[in-house]
Amino acid sequence: MNRSSPLHIETAITTALAENPDITMAAAAVKKAEADLEKTRALFLPAISLYTDHSAGDAPSAYLFKTIDQRDLPRNTDFNDLGRFSNFETGITMGWNLFRGGKDRLARKMAALNIEGKEALLATGKDRIVIAVIKTYFSLLKAEDYVAIARQSKTTIKEQLRIMEVRFRGGGVLKSDILSLKTRLAEAEKDLVQSQNLHATTAATLANLMGREPLGTITLVKGCSCPVSFPDTYAGGKEIALGSRPELTSARQRLEQARIAVKMAKSDYLPRVDLKSTYYMDSKTHELNANKGNYTVGVRAQWDVFTGFSTKAGIAGAEYQLARARAGMKKTRLAVLRDVKTAFLDLMDANKRFDVAKTATAKAAESFELARLRYQGGSVPITRYLETELAASRAEINLAAARFDKKIAKGEIARALGILSSIWKKE
Repeated sequence: MNRSSPLHIETAITTALAENPDITMAAAAVKKAEADLEKTRALFLPAISLYTDHSAGDAPSAYLFKTIDQRDLPRNTDFNDLGRFSNFETGITMGWNLFRGGKDRLARKMAALNIEGKEALLATGKDRIVIAVIKTYFSLLKAEDYVAIARQSKTTIKEQLRIMEVRFRGGGVLKSDILSLKTRLAEAEKDLVQSQNLHATTAATLANLMGREPLGTITLVKGCSCPVSFPDTYAGGKEIALGSRPELTSARQRLEQARIAVKMAKSDYLPRVDLKSTYYMDSKTHELNANKGNYTVGVRAQWDVFTGFSTKAGIAGAEYQLARARAGMKKTRLAVLRDVKTAFLDLMDANKRFDVAKTATAKAAESFELARLRYQGGSVPITRYLETELAASRAEINLAAARFDKKIAKGEIARALGILSSIWKKE
C-alpha cells in the first residue's frame, strides 16, 4: 500500500475478508465443526482392535483355561499340581453398538447443527469486519478532509496575519488585533496537528483490519461510494433481515439443538444393545497356528430400570434449556428488528444532517467573506472576523463528516439486513 497504488474500498474489503485473523479463526472453527461431524460416523461403525499379550504363572484356573485354549491340555492332568504355564495370546476384537435409544443419530444431527452455528458465527464476523472496514475507510477520507480544512484555515489566518502585520507597522491596526490573530493561528496549527494524528491512527486501524502491518502511507481512491443496495423502506428490509441475519440462523440452530438434547435425555429410558466378538490364538511360544484359533461372539442388552431419578432430572434440565432457547430466539428476533429500524432511522438522520450542513457551510462561507472584507475595511472588529472564520471552518468539517456519515449509514443498513459480507462472497 503506497501512494502509487490508491486503495479502493472494495479492495480493502476483499483483502480484510481474506487476511483478517478473526475471519481466519472463525473459518477454522467451521472446519473443526466439519471434522467433528465426520467423527460421528464412527458411532455407526464397529470398533476393531488387534492385541497381543503374554502371561505366566501357576494359578490352576489360569493354567487350565490357557492350556485348553492352546489345545495342549495333557491327558490325566492332576489339577491339584498343574505346575507353571506360559502363554502368548494374539487376537482381534470387534465391538459394535447396535442400539442405544437413537443417541448416535441425534448426536450426528447435533454435530451437523454445530456446523451451521459456526458458519453463522463466521458470517457474523465477516459482517462485523466489513462494516468496520467501511467505517474506517470513510473515516480515513473524512480525516483527509479534516487535514485539508485545517491546513486551509491555517493558511488563511497566516495570510491575514501577514497583511495585518504590514498594516500594524503602518499604524493601521491595533496590537490587540495582531495578538488575536496569532492566538487563532496557534489554534489552527493545533487543529492541523490533531487532524494529522487522527489521519495516521485511522490509517493504522484500516491496515490492521486488512491483516497488514501499519507501514507506509495508505492512499485512498477519491469519490468512493459504499457499494451496497437495499430496499427503501423498513418493511422491505425487515423481510430480508429475518431470512438473512446470521444471528437468527445461530438462534434457530441453538433452539433445534435444545430440542435434540431433550430427545437424547429421554433416550436414557431405552435399552442399549451391543455386539462383541473376539478371535484369538494361544501358544506357549510366539508361533501362531490357525488350527488352534478360538472365537467368541455375544450380544448384550442392558436396560437401566432405575438410576436414582437422574434420567428424570436430566430430562427436566434439557427442557429448561429448551425453554431458554425459545426465549433466546424471540430476543434475537426483536434485537434484529430493532437493529434494522435503527439503521434506517440513522440513514434518514444522516441525509438530513447532510442537507443542513450543506446549507450551513454555504452561509458560513458567505458570512466569513463579508466579515473579512468589512474587517479589512475597518467596519467590524477582529473578534467578528475570527468568529466567522472559525464558524466557516467548523461548518466545512461538519459537512465533511455528514457526507461520509451518509455512506457509512448505508453500510450499516446492509449489515443490519445480514447481506453485507455476501456482496463480496466468492462464487
